[in-house]
Amino acid sequence: MQLIKSLFCWQGFDNRQRFIVINITCFIAFIILNEIFINFKFGAIAMLLSCSSICLTATQRRLNDAQLHKNWLLAPAGSFLIVGLIITFIGHGSSYWLLLIHLLLALLLLTYASKEKKHYILGYNGPINLAEFEQRTQPSFRNTQRVEPTMHNASTVQAQINTRSQHLHTHNPEKVYSATLQTKQYSTDKQDNIDIGESIRLALFSHKNARITITVTSFLLILALVISMTFGRSPTTETIAEPTNETKNAKVDFLHRLALPDNFSLMVSPQSNIVINWQADTGEDQQIWDLATAKGDKSCQNIAFSKGESIRTYNVSVIDGDYYAYFSPLDTKAIIRSIAFKNTFSLCGYNFSLKGSQATLGKSAFYANLIEY
Repeated sequence: MQLIKSLFCWQGFDNRQRFIVINITCFIAFIILNEIFINFKFGAIAMLLSCSSICLTATQRRLNDAQLHKNWLLAPAGSFLIVGLIITFIGHGSSYWLLLIHLLLALLLLTYASKEKKHYILGYNGPINLAEFEQRTQPSFRNTQRVEPTMHNASTVQAQINTRSQHLHTHNPEKVYSATLQTKQYSTDKQDNIDIGESIRLALFSHKNARITITVTSFLLILALVISMTFGRSPTTETIAEPTNETKNAKVDFLHRLALPDNFSLMVSPQSNIVINWQADTGEDQQIWDLATAKGDKSCQNIAFSKGESIRTYNVSVIDGDYYAYFSPLDTKAIIRSIAFKNTFSLCGYNFSLKGSQATLGKSAFYANLIEY
């Protein structure tokens, strides 16, 4: 629990290792969880806000540790949030590479060294107590044994130390000077050593190289964007709706087939759709009109009877050289009544006469019951 609290601590300090581990973990967690919540946008947004909050607090602790200006605060976390929203709502899998922008900013912040020596536990120093995670070494048995000194021994030891010290200063002044000089030289060399992270940053963003670094980085990002858009775009091909199994097996599955005088037939599908069938001018199987998509031949979207009455078709297809026009079961009685009492109708550019249709329908026990007088 304390470890989780430390992830949201605002006043503490994070060293380099902890900071980069947190950012990479959020990077990977976002990709995995975004794929899990691909169909649940609210879950994806909640997960994105959690990862962004952790990155924000980690950035604040890293700024505290390196004693940097607060202007750095929103750069890594803000870029993570913006890129995450783009991936969630627009790009999805093909745009995960955009997270590299956040990672580059985090790596740049990583080049700044800690300004003060602190005691870190799991890379953290601050008000949250993580002492339970600290490894403690047990003292050896020898160190636990207590030796009681005597006055005589203490005097003897002190006398020996004073004698050796006096002898060293008296007889070996060169060794003393050499040891002192080596100590000073080691301290000077240690101060002159520049941190490798700072060396990289100074090399890349010096006054001489800053423009080159920014130009190259921008070019690589634009190139990655173009490549992802090129290869991530699925080829657009026109898809023609395939006739359903019901339509392909029309001649087998239809019920109550009835031939009417002007070379067209009535039948009923297994789903209780009234179907009008007549011979087509083409032998190519295709879907002519579909109400669900509102695509196709507009002349097939309605059957127009004489005196201006029309009824919308549900689906019109050409199968094995014949037209099959489906109608909703809700319009069954209206279609049968119109065929019985109207003079003509037109559908898909074809005109049909209804002369003698009423007598033909009356001879069918099925269709005669559907006629409302």
